[in-house]
Amino acid sequence: MSEPVVKMLCHKGAVASLAIDRSGRYMASSGRDGTLKLWDIRTYKPLHEYRTPRIATSIDISDTGMLAAVHGPTVNVFKNGVAQRANGPYMTHLLPGNVSESCRFAPYEDFLGIGHSGGFCSMIVPGSGEPNFDSFEANPYEGKKQRQEGEVTSLLEKLPPDTIALDPNFVNTVERNQKERQKEIQQQRDARLAEIQANKRVKKKTRGRSKLGRKLAKKQGNIIDEKRQQRQQQLEEQRRKVRQRAGPAPEAGFDPLARFGGAGGDE
Repeated sequence: MSEPVVKMLCHKGAVASLAIDRSGRYMASSGRDGTLKLWDIRTYKPLHEYRTPRIATSIDISDTGMLAAVHGPTVNVFKNGVAQRANGPYMTHLLPGNVSESCRFAPYEDFLGIGHSGGFCSMIVPGSGEPNFDSFEANPYEGKKQRQEGEVTSLLEKLPPDTIALDPNFVNTVERNQKERQKEIQQQRDARLAEIQANKRVKKKTRGRSKLGRKLAKKQGNIIDEKRQQRQQQLEEQRRKVRQRAGPAPEAGFDPLARFGGAGGDE
């Protein structure tokens, strides 16, 4: 998409981190202004906000709606802090001598992983994981085959029912013989090919006789213009001069051997 669907001004400063719950209804954002806000994505309106002593560098929402935020060496977990405002943190964990950088809840488990400047640690957060999950919606124990079938099912659910419904004209009908169907299909193909051949223009092959230069010369030869007439007159004048230099034409009874006493003359 070339343009975003929604543009939101969440904080007065830069946004540090974002998190969205599994249902896709709520969003949490932390900014450089030291606030942690909860938003309703359905209406794009703020629900409530929290003040943190430092900038919350990372936030995450668990399956049951618990909100975890890390800032400096402190990790705060708010119980039911998404849909309604919590009076205080449900749990607080301190990492002395370290600066926390990221946090993530384990899916379907009561664990929170924390990455800090000294490495990684995990803490137990009772009630953060979903104990009764729907295996048809998201099964953590599914295999490769189940995952492939789930993808196909999710794609079919996106299609309109009209596109995948049965044709009422086709149901309860007897299928014809396969050979008859093939003959009918072949006849249709032959008829289509015959129609194409009939409408196809036959190209005349002249083998180089229809070049552009020859066509233009032929057209120019059929045109009698002033230059052509002058040239013809010049040629006729040259032929007349040649005939005059050659002298008169011999008579019909003239014998060139008579002067030498040949057979043509009297002794």
